[in-house]
Amino acid sequence: MTTIGYMRVSTQYQKFDSQEQALQEYGVDMIFKEHESGRKNCRTELKKAMAILQPGDTFVIFKLDRLARNTKQLLVLLERFNEQNINFVSIENNIDTSTPMGRFFFTIMGAFAEMEAELIRERIMAGLTAAKKKGVTLGRPPLVNQVNEAIDMYHNTDLTTDEISKQCGIAASTIYYHLKKNGVYRKKRLIE
Repeated sequence: MTTIGYMRVSTQYQKFDSQEQALQEYGVDMIFKEHESGRKNCRTELKKAMAILQPGDTFVIFKLDRLARNTKQLLVLLERFNEQNINFVSIENNIDTSTPMGRFFFTIMGAFAEMEAELIRERIMAGLTAAKKKGVTLGRPPLVNQVNEAIDMYHNTDLTTDEISKQCGIAASTIYYHLKKNGVYRKKRLIE
């Protein structure tokens, strides 16, 4: 079982000294050093570290803010560790998911994420309800004119559904849906 350390500095002027010392004192087997902003998703050293982690390994950081800049990023990573049976340690924050207290912390973080998602959903629904009360039409605009024109062309021309679709600016599946809705299942070819 490998213990992997990860550290990150945001700017070229910051140094790894305190992070590296803490990771070495913890006894990590290898250290990945990142020189990227936490806001960037393309952190190559983090990806390298994640690629070699195996079930039962331990991923160690100095502080939570060295791993993620926001709760969502952190929760995604913690969930990935949990799914892959990888222990997570944050030295400065006293978090160790191999302990009951560390797993408790993980559960609380998950509950906060779920609550945040529910609150966002509630705000969206409240916004939609308010918009409806104000008479705002939600969704795409009705295609009544285009659909009627397409059905008329379907019955009165020898064009294929794809050709009608392109001319009317609506999807062929929409044309088929409305034809089926009106009881038309097969095109009758015009006889000259």
